[in-house]
Amino acid sequence: MYNALKETCVCLCALMVWAHPARAQSYTCLPDTAERAVIEHDFVVDLVTGTDTATRNAYKLPSVSASKVSVVTTASVCRQAGAAYNATVANGRPPVSRTLVVIKVGTTRYVVFDPSEHAGEYHMQVVFDSHWSPLIWLGS
Repeated sequence: MYNALKETCVCLCALMVWAHPARAQSYTCLPDTAERAVIEHDFVVDLVTGTDTATRNAYKLPSVSASKVSVVTTASVCRQAGAAYNATVANGRPPVSRTLVVIKVGTTRYVVFDPSEHAGEYHMQVVFDSHWSPLIWLGS
């Protein structure tokens, strides 16, 4: 009787662990000095300050000075960017924790990049408006 009760308890505990809802995902940002953040920042600066308006328009980015482009590391913005990015690229997969590069462009755009997210050989960048609505999803 004791063994049967013990087995039942073990099975119920295993079922509770298995059926427990997924824990909240964490979204953090790389520091602005991280190599990947510097590369992404410089790429976006080149886009928004350059003369190639076709590419800038394809990215749906405004023309702004380099001083209006910054790497964001604020926790609240990183959480918003992570949730929006995940919703855009997950394609039905469960949410995952992410460490992101978030680039703010002027007051109306964010370019979000997860160095761990790939579509084949491409890294995925998503441009969001200031309300975290995706404007374009690009591979580079």
